[in-house]
Amino acid sequence: MSATAMKTPPPSSAAGAALSTTRPKARKLPIVRWVSIAILLIALVLLIAGRWLTPYDPTVQDLTSVFAGPSWQHWLGTDDLGRDILSRMIAGGQATIAASLFAVFVALVLGLPVGIAAGYFGGWVDTVLMRIVDTLLAFPAIVLAIGVTASMGIGLVNAMLAVGIVLAPAIARLARAQTLSVKELTYVEAARSFGAKGFRGLILPHIVPNMIQPVIVQTSVIFGHAMLAEASLSFLQLGVQAPGSSWGAVLSRAYSFMSQAPLAILIPGIAIALMVFAANIMADEAQEWLDPKRRT
Repeated sequence: MSATAMKTPPPSSAAGAALSTTRPKARKLPIVRWVSIAILLIALVLLIAGRWLTPYDPTVQDLTSVFAGPSWQHWLGTDDLGRDILSRMIAGGQATIAASLFAVFVALVLGLPVGIAAGYFGGWVDTVLMRIVDTLLAFPAIVLAIGVTASMGIGLVNAMLAVGIVLAPAIARLARAQTLSVKELTYVEAARSFGAKGFRGLILPHIVPNMIQPVIVQTSVIFGHAMLAEASLSFLQLGVQAPGSSWGAVLSRAYSFMSQAPLAILIPGIAIALMVFAANIMADEAQEWLDPKRRT
């Protein structure tokens, strides 16, 4: 009797063991995610208050301190015209981030309705819209962006409008695929049987909320693509025009004098790489949080 009692664990121990096996573990963010969040917070600060954070006027020239190295006066040195690189990076970051967000907005405005319409209506509507999308996808993205920019005129707004047009087919393709899968689900058929139809009755309340999650993830990805496209177009002097500043423009200017100031070309390149890296990490996080099958 006593031996049996000794083999039986006390109630408190059993309850504690059951609690330890059922209690959910706290979610921990790895260092990569924290770094990505920090980068995006810095980008947000630059977007909102970039012009007020510059220690110097990013357009003022000082020919007495050309190609000056990092110092207490100029933390990142100066360029070929004596302009403070840190000030140009801060002001340029505001322009680059705002331009990239504008390109993403254009891509969503153009691509999302096209994809939803093609997936929902099907038939000849789907055929016509997807052939247009396929035609745009047949061109190399940067070549198409250069062509659209040249036709509309050189400038940052036109350049990023062209980038948005180039990125729209990817959004349209994804939105079409999601709409095709969602519109056949049982709850959509049930809503249709009760008389729901059209944009306000069926598409907006029933289809869009359940197909938008992958589009949100794709938005984070194309933000990085838009930033790379802005850097490419400004590097080719099709984006920001002098004396304006963006990370692509700083990179283009530094490339011309790479032998005199090699550090100047690394700074905008690292900034662009970090932003694209953070955008892709946040895309992975958004996919995990928005997809209930992958939540832990």
